[in-house]
Amino acid sequence: VIFPQFATHNAHTIAAVIEIAGDAPFEFQRLHGMGEALYEQDLDIPCRVYAPVGRHEDLLPYLVRRLLENGANTSFVNRLIDEKAPIAKLVADPIETLARIACKPHPRIPAPRDIFGDDRRAARGLELSDPAVIEPLAAEMSAAAKADWRAAPIVAGVVGEGPAREVIDPADRRRIGGHVVDAS
Repeated sequence: VIFPQFATHNAHTIAAVIEIAGDAPFEFQRLHGMGEALYEQDLDIPCRVYAPVGRHEDLLPYLVRRLLENGANTSFVNRLIDEKAPIAKLVADPIETLARIACKPHPRIPAPRDIFGDDRRAARGLELSDPAVIEPLAAEMSAAAKADWRAAPIVAGVVGEGPAREVIDPADRRRIGGHVVDAS
């Protein structure tokens, strides 16, 4: 039987997983040497302990990277053994804690729309993870790929005429990208 596995780092996460899972079988995971005091509690839930194997030259960067990946790991490990740490802070809801922090942007880091300074505004951009944005964009791109694009010089407001030559699509040299009338 394969159980869902959860790598957990703090009491709040463990409590949330236990509550959400209900009667469904699952197991926790932890890195050897991390969160031992937390898992010594009588949780009556399987916990797989794993450890990377290799030379210390390989292991040290791995362990440092794991600590840096989630800053909560380091603060939690230090707070867990601090008997003066208030229980309320250890089990505080991280979303509520974040909501109370006032936004303090660095004065020398421009907002994304201002990255070009006074020269011009940056493009708005698209949220490519949103299906409501990506689906219409994909449809427009598909239609644009099928369109017969034509280009011609405009001189003094007059569109140039003459024979049009095919232009190869540089992204796919098997396709015709459009047609262009050369300036004469």
